[in-house]
Amino acid sequence: MRITMSPQDYATAFRLLSETSRHPDNIAEAIRQRIVPALPDKPSLLDVGAGPGTIAERLAPCFGSMTLIEPNVEQLRSFAPGGAEIVHDVFERFESPRRYDLVLCSHMLYHVPVAEWGGFIDRLLAFVRPAGYCAIVIGADRGQNYEMHRDFTSTVIDSSVLIRTLRDKQLAFDVVGSHNAYTATSLEDMVTLCRFFVLADCISAEQLAAMTEPEARELDAKIRAHAARCRTEDGVYRLGQEDDMIILRRA
Repeated sequence: MRITMSPQDYATAFRLLSETSRHPDNIAEAIRQRIVPALPDKPSLLDVGAGPGTIAERLAPCFGSMTLIEPNVEQLRSFAPGGAEIVHDVFERFESPRRYDLVLCSHMLYHVPVAEWGGFIDRLLAFVRPAGYCAIVIGADRGQNYEMHRDFTSTVIDSSVLIRTLRDKQLAFDVVGSHNAYTATSLEDMVTLCRFFVLADCISAEQLAAMTEPEARELDAKIRAHAARCRTEDGVYRLGQEDDMIILRRA
């Protein structure tokens, strides 16, 4: 037995992530409440790892200019806010003389090796204007999805790792938590979503290839058990997700 994700499975997982999550609304609301009131008129935004642009779209009325960095051309194909600069490249190669009132980095630190977080954070802050802000969003070390990850790996990348990194760098910051949930109407869809998280975040391709058939069956049964526990009283399956927004202000 091999545990894999077909193209259709990936499509299902991404649909559930994009259509049922309050993640963009939570982030935009926190920024509007906690950061925007302290910014000058018509402030500027640099969104690092903008994805499909859903967060920037919600924030557009609050900002006079926006620069969106997203290496995946398909992600931002349908998003074109008025006057926004779109950069299809990785942040590590981004160069600009501009400095921004807010630099946002949402759920993309997972793609950066933890050993490189210190330098990556320095680079984020280098694009912040004096008295401007940097907001980094990452999954929290609590909640249902976190506990599922912990059941499959002891090395979960979460906000506690980021907080330790910032403390080691002696940077001051605030933490704003938020609750989110991914929803599915069927057990099979929730199994697909849970399998996506486990295979993407917890089990490497090498570990999967080395599994015996009994071990693979045990892993699949464990994933299904987590998915089944997501069923709520109304018959819908919900996987809770807790996030933290880490807010830094440049002196």
